[in-house]
Amino acid sequence: MRLLVSLFCLLAFSSFLSLTADAAHASAWDGVYNQRLLMQRPTPKGDFQKLVVPVRSVGNLIIVEATIDGLRGNFILDTGAPYLVLNATYFRDYEEVPDFTSTDINGSVQNQKVARVGKLKINELYYENLEADVSDLSNIENKRGIKILGLLGLNLFMRTEMEIDIRAQQLLIYKVDRKGNRLAFKEVDEADYSLNFEMYNNAIIAPGMINGVELSFCFDTGAEAVLLDNNLPEEVYEVVSIRSRRALIGAGGGQTEVLYGTLLSLNFMAPLQACQVLVTDLELIGKAYGYQVAGFVGNDLLRQGVVSLNFRKKEMRINRYKGL
Repeated sequence: MRLLVSLFCLLAFSSFLSLTADAAHASAWDGVYNQRLLMQRPTPKGDFQKLVVPVRSVGNLIIVEATIDGLRGNFILDTGAPYLVLNATYFRDYEEVPDFTSTDINGSVQNQKVARVGKLKINELYYENLEADVSDLSNIENKRGIKILGLLGLNLFMRTEMEIDIRAQQLLIYKVDRKGNRLAFKEVDEADYSLNFEMYNNAIIAPGMINGVELSFCFDTGAEAVLLDNNLPEEVYEVVSIRSRRALIGAGGGQTEVLYGTLLSLNFMAPLQACQVLVTDLELIGKAYGYQVAGFVGNDLLRQGVVSLNFRKKEMRINRYKGL
């Protein structure tokens, strides 16, 4: 049995999750899934030690231009996706694996296609011989009015240190040694805030706090709003102001109703205030990760300053923007 997971949480109320068909055997997933992920930590190649990649924002999504097997276009930088995901609209002729099915957060099930990619190139950085999921990302395209070739998932960067600076509209990628030290540019600015994170099935899990309650969150650059589980201690919801109910549309087309409003305060590495929030059932996502998370944080943290992720050291740092 093997497990595939691709997750993105969007203010467009779309969320996608891929699982094996036999969900009853969740306790047996981790070993097989981890084996696949160990084989899917590609080596970053290219003649650079520090790479500056221009990015742009579409809504609250981070868009990176890249070339995949000769086709150039837009990709979403998405640390909530464990690895590369391609849009089925533009990558149709790939193998459909009978043992793999995908289900979105609302339970819609479909067969999963898997692609073997020859080369993915981001400026001077490139990867060769990659495996990727092929999934329908049309919900994002329709909502944002932009052609999206795919998602750049977490495993592409796990042998690097990356810095995300949305104010300067750039992504910095550093090559690192086995201990996580930069090969060049040894000087590292002292961070305003820092914390250590853990990895569960290629998800970044780190501690946070809401209204005095300690919780575990997934850091997901594809999360345009904070996403909270609907089964947390009552104290958490005392600082949540619900404004309406919305439809959460899964990639498979199914819909479920979620609560939408404002989270008055959240401490996730840095203090965050007045965050847009969705409240829904995250149990299925927790099973996929092998770790139950209280929620997802992304854009609200990125708007605070330059966020650095060192995967070798399992360290997250932020230098806040001036004026905040």
